[in-house]
Amino acid sequence: MAKHFLFGKVPHALIALIVQGCAFVLAAALCWLAIQLDFHFPGFLPSAFPNLAVLLIAQGIIAYFLSITFRMAHWWRYIHLLFPLAIWVALALDIPTGYFLLGFLLTAALFWSVFITQVPFYPSKPEVWNAVSELLPGKKLRILEIGSGLGNFAIRMAQLRPESYVEGIEIAPLPWMMSVIQSKFLRSPALFRLGNYEKINFANYDLIFAYLSPAAMPDLWQKALLEMGGESLLLSHEFPVPNIQESQKLIFSSDQRECYVYKMSQYRPA
Repeated sequence: MAKHFLFGKVPHALIALIVQGCAFVLAAALCWLAIQLDFHFPGFLPSAFPNLAVLLIAQGIIAYFLSITFRMAHWWRYIHLLFPLAIWVALALDIPTGYFLLGFLLTAALFWSVFITQVPFYPSKPEVWNAVSELLPGKKLRILEIGSGLGNFAIRMAQLRPESYVEGIEIAPLPWMMSVIQSKFLRSPALFRLGNYEKINFANYDLIFAYLSPAAMPDLWQKALLEMGGESLLLSHEFPVPNIQESQKLIFSSDQRECYVYKMSQYRPA
């Protein structure tokens, strides 16, 4: 992946911006060279084909191959290929710029976590929440959901385990705000904070529940090893920790995705 290539832990969205910038410069240089050499694009394209579209198609193709060079995930390649042409289509349709600003603000508020942590929005299901509650011992616990989204897991856990302290943390502003509103409306004792879970000390919790992404799992595991107590549990829904054997696996009838349970005492040196 790109973060193991040239850019360390630079977010993929920033790498994508660099790729598109380089592709635009190279595409513009190629088009300028073609003009200087008196090369006529209509020789292989319809005569009415806009010159801007030619530039953006070249940009997309170059960005596609640059994303391969930078070892970005495969889906990024198609985003890079189609994104410049999508810009031309939007310009051709003459869509008012205010809609783009509104779309950007809504998208940023909902998916800001993707830029910061490479973790998209994944909601879990009620069967998962109930199974996690049944897994826990019958005593007061401190439970944290990282990447809490709309807050459904934390709110349900607070209902199932009223003796416990339940908290959720979400980095994207819009889901966090919706989780706060939902908890107030339902009068749930679950608390939600806006921020990055990397700044939280896992030692303060008995259970960490995560539904993140494969990209986040190695760093999450290292943080759990350093901070979580021996009697605590780390649960990751759908995405296992690479090269680490889970202590237990929860399987669901209504959800083909499994939940991986890691009892931290199992991974402590003897």
